[in-house]
Amino acid sequence: MHCRKRATICRQHEEKVRDLGTEIDRLEREIVEHRLPAEELNEEFRKYLGHGELRLEVRETGYTITRGGVPAQALSEGEITATALLYFLKSLQDKSFDLARGIVVLDDPVSSLDANALYLAFGFIQERTKDAGQMFILTHNFSFFRQVRNWFHHLKGQNKRDINQRPARFFMLDCSRDENGRYAAIRWLEPLLERYDSEYHYLFARVYRASTETGPTGLEKNYVFPNIARRILEAFLAFRQPQASRELWQKVQAVPFDEAKKLRILRFLHTHSHSSGMGEPEHDLSVLAEGPAVLKDLLELIESEDAAHYSAMVQLVAPPSDAGDDEGDVVTT
Repeated sequence: MHCRKRATICRQHEEKVRDLGTEIDRLEREIVEHRLPAEELNEEFRKYLGHGELRLEVRETGYTITRGGVPAQALSEGEITATALLYFLKSLQDKSFDLARGIVVLDDPVSSLDANALYLAFGFIQERTKDAGQMFILTHNFSFFRQVRNWFHHLKGQNKRDINQRPARFFMLDCSRDENGRYAAIRWLEPLLERYDSEYHYLFARVYRASTETGPTGLEKNYVFPNIARRILEAFLAFRQPQASRELWQKVQAVPFDEAKKLRILRFLHTHSHSSGMGEPEHDLSVLAEGPAVLKDLLELIESEDAAHYSAMVQLVAPPSDAGDDEGDVVTT
């Protein structure tokens, strides 16, 4: 009787030992599985940030970010963006995710990054997502958009005449208003943004088309043009008047052009692109109504300062006479 009882207890202990051994093996595998990605991420941190100050240390089933061997405090926005991006890209290699059949969404992945970090981020993204089944990339950053656009333009089959047969498509989010209020729609990307390397082309096209409109335009439509016109004028005068002060009004004063028109341009830009609040005495809505006329003045100033440049830009941005009407069709909402 006692022998049978001892044998039963021994079997129970042996089972517990086996169970503990199995649990130890599982935990060791988890540690190894966590440590290998951590070591790989640390190497990527070093390449990305240019130093090995930030590191991932394995803690239980997760990680701790350390700086100089102690838990990191007050990470910069760029460091947070880098950490999130690199970790996300590493997660695409998880055994539970089938990248070749999966969908990857990157929403403005380069916010708060400087130019050098932006190009490094793009390199990591391109390498880690090239085999994705489907991918959506959303961004407000024109430099990053240009990198993605150039990548997609070199995809096999991207030159097919039928846009629906191309592996990559380009869209833009267009915010507008109607009698029911504000709404957003996804539309085909403005052709100039896809064809040219400079945002300047697109902004110039917006100003040129607005200045040549013959029908009535509402104040609401003109609200965007002071900021657009300011960016165009600043970019143009940056190389046309490099000797002038960094102040826009001083650069404009250095241009030999009609003084009354220069004053009207500056009033249009300053009043409505940098206004700090609504209802201020200088916030004269009648100035916005002059939008198309002021934009014509702006284009005349550019032409007077550099006729060859102006002529070349007009040839690029003027819509062809046989252009269709489906450029702004809504694709989806």
